[in-house]
Amino acid sequence: MTQTAMRTLWCAYAVVGPVGEDVRSAVGAFELVGDADVAVVTGRVPASEFGDDALALHLNDRTWVERVAMEHQAVVQQLVPVATVVPLRFGSLHRTRDAVEEFLHVNRDGYLAALERLRGRVELGVKVWLAPPPPVSPAEEAATGREYLERRRAAKQEAAERRKSIDGRLRSIHERLLAAAEDAVLNRPQPRELTGDPREMAINAAYLVAAGDDAVAVQVDLLRTEHPDLVFEVTGPWAPYNFAEEKDA
Repeated sequence: MTQTAMRTLWCAYAVVGPVGEDVRSAVGAFELVGDADVAVVTGRVPASEFGDDALALHLNDRTWVERVAMEHQAVVQQLVPVATVVPLRFGSLHRTRDAVEEFLHVNRDGYLAALERLRGRVELGVKVWLAPPPPVSPAEEAATGREYLERRRAAKQEAAERRKSIDGRLRSIHERLLAAAEDAVLNRPQPRELTGDPREMAINAAYLVAAGDDAVAVQVDLLRTEHPDLVFEVTGPWAPYNFAEEKDA
């Protein structure tokens, strides 16, 4: 085995604080770098997979990316029940323990502020899907070219009006869920090619709530009844990935 294959890097998974015995127990085999107020949860990963050249190649391997991203999220998620967590995105890699300490030193004030802002809070994900439209019966053959153009124009207008109505309903849905939460982030809906679902994802949102608060879930149950043609999916509670960085004023 070569020296490169044997070398390891330090992967930073999350910042937590304060650090008590419950946090130390939840960390398990991973290592805390920091002090009792704030620390980085780290783990050793092989440079043969995560070094610069190897990582550039692996990032083109969807199966590998999905596996390591899920492993990264699992480490972060196991901390949620016992600590305030500022999750770090996959790929926060450092060459040495000293480099991790320097990373925390440079960003310490920001992380302390984030820990205070997120204390006792978690993230809920809400996706809203549009049910596939019903199959359309073939239109009768147009008698004239003018009639054909009029039918096409009417079909386009009907589709535009339907989309406008749906967009208005989606805005109202998000506003209701936001009113039940402390904050929200609207992410770009994932395309069908990524989800593998024939339905169109219309909302891909994250809502910041107090741990144990079910107000968003209650609203989703009501919305399911009010909008039977839409499909609602709630996930979480998660570490607050979408709220780890403070928004610009």
